[in-house]
Amino acid sequence: MVESAVVLAAGENRRMGASSGPKSLLPLGTDAPDGPTFLSRHLELVRRAGAERVFLVVNPDNRKAFEPFADDVVQLVVCGDGKERTGSSVSMLAGLRALLAWRPQGARTLISDADIVYESALLDHVAAARGSRLFTIERTNGDAEEVRVYGRSPAEPVLIGKGLSGGITGGLDLLGESLGLILLDAADTVSVTELTLWAVGSPPRLRPYGYGGRLSEHEEMWQYLFALGRLQVSRVPGDLLFSECDFPEDHVFVREELFPAIMRRDRDTVAAHR
Repeated sequence: MVESAVVLAAGENRRMGASSGPKSLLPLGTDAPDGPTFLSRHLELVRRAGAERVFLVVNPDNRKAFEPFADDVVQLVVCGDGKERTGSSVSMLAGLRALLAWRPQGARTLISDADIVYESALLDHVAAARGSRLFTIERTNGDAEEVRVYGRSPAEPVLIGKGLSGGITGGLDLLGESLGLILLDAADTVSVTELTLWAVGSPPRLRPYGYGGRLSEHEEMWQYLFALGRLQVSRVPGDLLFSECDFPEDHVFVREELFPAIMRRDRDTVAAHR
């Protein structure tokens, strides 16, 4: 079950080239320029999974591009002043604070990036999970941008990150590639908000204490939760279709190959449930 979602769309898009606009607003298909984008499809599936409120975190410079998505479910959360460079943990904190302003006791919440695409069956696996979970997929491809998770078991994850060598991860099992999808129980949304505020601070009132400071990426928060024994891993089957979009060649692959395959899978899934 998903009660709410925090979707992170405040990135500067440096790797794709700023002229392309926000990555999450790029089209998924090749045949219809006005067809679904990474974000529009993700929001549709999250709402279908039961989200009562979606907190879409954007930066001041790209706010206008996202305003058409705001409605009675999707709330725009503008993060920062456009002058300070910050990491995704600061964006996540803004989304979580908006969530707690809406529901102070917290809500079962899916946290994700905005530039991902996946078949609908994958989110079915995520929404059906119990407890707080970080989701991985049971495959890796060796990509330098791949965020991998290692641990003693899915119940005892130890490390999350890019470029982790065998000398570092020796004795640990590879638990898969992180999907960037984290599902938090209601109580954990409250505690993760507190943890993230501790890590990134709120200048000038509160200094940051986390290792990454204001440049912290949200994976640092999951690393802390692994150490505290507060977050387990759930692995989705490796044959489920999923991709994020880091570089222009990723977008070409998604448009020409992956998204058409996802649409075929989704049609098959619908047909199987009739």
